[in-house]
Amino acid sequence: MTENSPIGTTVLKLNATDLDEGPNSELVYSFTLYTSEKTQDVFAINPNTGEITVKGTIDFEDMKFYEMHIEARDKGTYPLLGQCKVVLHVMDMNDNYPEITLQSVKNTVNEDVPVGTVIALVAISDRDTGDNGKVNLFIHDSIPFVLNKSSDRPMHYKLIVSKPLDRESVPDYDITLIARDSGKPPLSDNETITLHLLDVNDNAPHFPQSFYTIRVMENNAPGALLSSLSAFDPDLHENQYLVYFIVEKEIANTSMSMLFSINPENGNLYALKTFDYEMEKDFLFRIEARDSGSPPLSSIVSVHIIIVDQNDNVPVIVSPWRAHGSVVEEKIPRSTDKGSLVAKVIALDGDSVHNSRISYQFLQVSDASLFSLDQYNGEIRTMRMFSYKDWQHHRLVVVAKDNGEPALSATVTIKLSTVETALKASSDMTEMPLEYDIFSDLNFYLVIGLGSVSFLLLITILVTIVLKCQKVKPSKTAPPCRNSVISERNSTIADSTLVSNDAYWYSLFLAETRKGKLVVRQPVPKGSRYIVSSIPRSTGVSETTCCASAILDFYETMRPNKRYVHLIVLLHTVYVLASVTHYSIPEELKEGSVVANLANDLSLDVTSLIRRKMRVDIIANKKYLDVNKETGELYIVEKIDREHICTTKSTSSCYLKLEVTLENPLRIFNIELEILDMNDNAPQFRRDAIHLDISESTPKGERFSLSNAVDPDVGGNSVKTYHLSESEHFNIEVQTGRDGSKFADLILRKTLDREQQAMHNLFLTAVDGGTPPRSGTVSIIVHVLDNNDNAPLFDNSIYSIKMMENSPIGSLVIDLNATDLDEGSNSDLTYSYSLYTPEKTHETFHLNPSTGEITVKGMLNYEDFQIYDMEVIAADKGVNSLSGQCTIKIQIEDMNDNHPEISIKSFQTPVSEKIDVNTVIAVVSVSDKDSGDNGVVDLHIPRNMPFKLRESSDNYYKLVVSEPLDRERVPEYDITFTVMDRGSPPLSDNETMTLHLLDVNDNVPHFPQSFYTIRVMENNAPGALLTSLTAFDPDLHENQYLVYFIVEKEIANTSMSMLFSINPENGNLYALKTFDYEMEKDFLFHIEARDSGSPPLSSNVSVHIIVVDQNDNAPVIVSPWRAHGSVVEEKIPRSTDKGSLVAKVIALDLDSVHNSRISYQFLQVSDASLFSLDQYNGEIRTMRMFSYKDWRHHRLVVVAKDNGEPALSATVTIKLSTVETAVKAYSDMTEVPLEYDIFSDLNLYLVIGLGSVSFLLLITILVTIVLKCQKVKPSKAAPPSRNSVISERNSTIADSTLVSNDAYWYSLFLAETRKGKLVVRQPVPKGSRYIVSSISRSTGVSETSDSAPSTLQV
Repeated sequence: MTENSPIGTTVLKLNATDLDEGPNSELVYSFTLYTSEKTQDVFAINPNTGEITVKGTIDFEDMKFYEMHIEARDKGTYPLLGQCKVVLHVMDMNDNYPEITLQSVKNTVNEDVPVGTVIALVAISDRDTGDNGKVNLFIHDSIPFVLNKSSDRPMHYKLIVSKPLDRESVPDYDITLIARDSGKPPLSDNETITLHLLDVNDNAPHFPQSFYTIRVMENNAPGALLSSLSAFDPDLHENQYLVYFIVEKEIANTSMSMLFSINPENGNLYALKTFDYEMEKDFLFRIEARDSGSPPLSSIVSVHIIIVDQNDNVPVIVSPWRAHGSVVEEKIPRSTDKGSLVAKVIALDGDSVHNSRISYQFLQVSDASLFSLDQYNGEIRTMRMFSYKDWQHHRLVVVAKDNGEPALSATVTIKLSTVETALKASSDMTEMPLEYDIFSDLNFYLVIGLGSVSFLLLITILVTIVLKCQKVKPSKTAPPCRNSVISERNSTIADSTLVSNDAYWYSLFLAETRKGKLVVRQPVPKGSRYIVSSIPRSTGVSETTCCASAILDFYETMRPNKRYVHLIVLLHTVYVLASVTHYSIPEELKEGSVVANLANDLSLDVTSLIRRKMRVDIIANKKYLDVNKETGELYIVEKIDREHICTTKSTSSCYLKLEVTLENPLRIFNIELEILDMNDNAPQFRRDAIHLDISESTPKGERFSLSNAVDPDVGGNSVKTYHLSESEHFNIEVQTGRDGSKFADLILRKTLDREQQAMHNLFLTAVDGGTPPRSGTVSIIVHVLDNNDNAPLFDNSIYSIKMMENSPIGSLVIDLNATDLDEGSNSDLTYSYSLYTPEKTHETFHLNPSTGEITVKGMLNYEDFQIYDMEVIAADKGVNSLSGQCTIKIQIEDMNDNHPEISIKSFQTPVSEKIDVNTVIAVVSVSDKDSGDNGVVDLHIPRNMPFKLRESSDNYYKLVVSEPLDRERVPEYDITFTVMDRGSPPLSDNETMTLHLLDVNDNVPHFPQSFYTIRVMENNAPGALLTSLTAFDPDLHENQYLVYFIVEKEIANTSMSMLFSINPENGNLYALKTFDYEMEKDFLFHIEARDSGSPPLSSNVSVHIIVVDQNDNAPVIVSPWRAHGSVVEEKIPRSTDKGSLVAKVIALDLDSVHNSRISYQFLQVSDASLFSLDQYNGEIRTMRMFSYKDWRHHRLVVVAKDNGEPALSATVTIKLSTVETAVKAYSDMTEVPLEYDIFSDLNLYLVIGLGSVSFLLLITILVTIVLKCQKVKPSKAAPPSRNSVISERNSTIADSTLVSNDAYWYSLFLAETRKGKLVVRQPVPKGSRYIVSSISRSTGVSETSDSAPSTLQV
């Protein structure tokens, strides 16, 4: 038998024969005692047919053969038997997966671990035999590890490092060990080892840029952040922690650390001082980043700090030169023509080009129609000729403003004088002092201010004296009392705000009111009178102290008191003493029954009973009895029920209390009638049925209390005992309570079984002790509660099922049904797999835990599993859960559904692009789990690839290189292996592997151009970027990393590396110095780009640097030659003809041709009609002959200007003298003194303003004195008191503020001013008294005076 044969497989069918007949020939087959227990667990024999089948798992690895001893026994009276021996050999199958055991593993190693280091020791095994037990272990080729076999039995492998490791590239490796046996089909297992690499300090810090250019505005704040120079280190922990510092370098004996500071932790660069563009334009130094590893690694970056100019320098006037102060005096002839140069203002600015561009304009000019100013060159020229109306002296204020933001400026004042006489030809010029007004504008304003303040002070003193000397006249009509005011009307005054008065305040106090704030918003009624008196704050309402007061009358209505008259009713009670008479009768006597003769018993006259109105009163009950007034007999009117009268059974006696009353005379007799009990009530239970819930697990002898019966009778007629119907499970026990009542306990005498009898019906009878006895019955229904004492049972213990492979998911396999005799939750079943069910079965089949339905939930594959064994448990939901189980064997039937499989046994990637032809790249095996034609497979790859397949052995192929490879053309190949079987229809599969080509340094760097021409403006900044010469190398990694450098070449003993610098990493070309076109016009050298391969390859490119000229050289006057200063003296005969050459100006410019083109023009000429200047050659010629009117001395200022942008210039002054025989020296120049008006327009306005203000002040003083000296006429209606105020107008008192804080005081301030308002916010009760007292401003509350009260008419 093959191992793992499905359960139920027939092994052998035995056939024994018996020659007898009938029962003697009927045979029964069975195992003998010599058959081992293991064999009987694995195999079963049918006792009737002798068929031996598999009932357990046959495992070759457990037992390789089985011996069975079988006997066949007949059914005769004296049975006979026969025996045989069956030997079963088990054939091995490849059913055991290889096992991998990790005996030793290093999970963490340093990234610089040496090649050949052992990482793990692995053991593999397989329980199968033969080829099925031969196991191979391998790992993926793409990782830098290999396996070396160390021993065969047992098989051990060492996992060792095959290539250098780099944590920064791959921080950890998941190494999958795959063990595969040689069975058919082969089985495999895998185990993954995670290897973490520990960091080693093998990476230097890296800056994102190799060169930093940082622009800093000048006048920066010390400590300002300039930039953050952060480097990156791919290492970890301390190897990654970087420290930054400045590499020391001194400039002009100043260390860089004194100028800059860098944060050692984050690389933030700070300026330690304020920079000035005019002193320091840039700095070049280096920053080093060093990690904290051991040993530490570092890298350096260059930093170029460029100071950016700000407009912080004011223009400086350099021409005209100012000897003293900022005023320049110039003299020109009054006969100067239109357009003549008067003066030229030249200003210089120390800022950069943009900020230093100067523009000129007039800030002040005495005659705008006479002079013009060129805003670009500062030339002041005449716009017309002078006339006799023009002043002889002119003041020109010129402002020179730069182009900055905000713009800065400087001014120069030119005092220009026109003269009639000729100028003296002398180099020295004398200055006449300029006379200014005695008072400048500022001094004039100060004098005015001082006079105004003094005058106002004097006026203030006079007004104060007048006000202080003024007397306040008292009113003649007021009485000599100022303190009391009494209101004689019902006023409404409240919550007032103090309205200020000049001398006195008046407070109005509200007396005799206790509620609310004094707030009145409506006007006070007209004609109200108030009486003033002072009130001390300590009292509630004050009395008048000195004067007679009119008192406001108060009238109140009083309600009369009601009187109540109490009537006393006297009741006369007659007290009669009587004795109590006792009688006894049984209950339930008939109506009319005589109880007793009261007339005889009470010794009463029968004949007088009617006359005396004899009657019977029953106390607290209905009238059960009455008396016959003719006979005196007491008889029953209504049947008496003792239980109705005496509802409680606390006492056995029951009495009726009667009163017999007779009148004339009045007599009352007390009678007690005892009602005797009779057995007229049967016992009764409160409920018709008693329900008891008793668990079937209740132990024997358990008691259960029952509700007792109730009998209204007492004594012996009450409940005496109980009886229970016959039951084998229960009996009762009668108990007696403390009050003598009887009750019964139900006792369990036999345990219950709900499954046999779920309910018990019993009858409990209560019997009383009367004669005859009465009884009552109740039904006892005992519900037996279920206990979980029955385990679930399946219909069968073993189920055998056949399923087709690839059955759809959700297909029903079997619907299990287990039953549980319990009920409720004890019978609710949950189905589940047992622990013995394999995990594969769990993954393939789904068991519904509620219904027991087993469905397919995974793929059924005959090639993976032919038989699935599962053990299902049905467990109830009881507290103590019980379960039952069954075994299910599912046999899978095969179908043709397997695709061919490709297994890459070996794949070499990456490979060098220079790999040889016919080199083996991969070893591939193919297989198909099907058989026959369906299992025959073919393998092929695409035809357009430089590879081909060679079959090496059965179903093994080699992939070899068929053509040379080139990584730069095709960097990688996706090789698709396609396998197809020969079934119908054929099935196929494919596997794609990516082959990466390793780069070989076979390509030289390539520049985009073979020749570079770079134009650089002269006066460039040192360190300025010229261009980027980037080459390209199609190789990879270090073969692609290019290094740029300058091929050394010397020009005039100067190496190119001293003039230029190239960034070795990116090819950025920088100038190390400032070039001057006049000294060096171009440079020609070579740049070499070299890769980092082995051996390195390189290429050169020619670079031509052309220095472009700037207009940085001003023209230089070389003729006429100037011995001293810039003035040249020339003499010509006065008889010189027209067109004669007077002088020739020659200027040279060192700039290039375009910038060095010189043009000449007059900047200043004494007589424009006499001389001409050629703008191209600088020749000065006469335009006519001299006349007697012409001056003997002429001053010619010639400017030579180049063609640059902006243009630069140079000037020369030629002093020309005309002579006849000899040059006559003239005397000093005479000047007409400049006369200014005494008063300018501004001074005139100031004088007018001063007079106006003085006049207004005088008028104000006179008005104030008149108003203050005017007498105030007293009111005729007011009494002669100066402190009281009588108003004959209809006044409005409003907006007052409560002053008093006491509970009964309220203050109201009334002002004496005419415009004051007293706002009243809330009505005050009518009839209240108000008292007003005057209060001086200096005191809080005034004292009362002795004057008579005055009234205030409001």
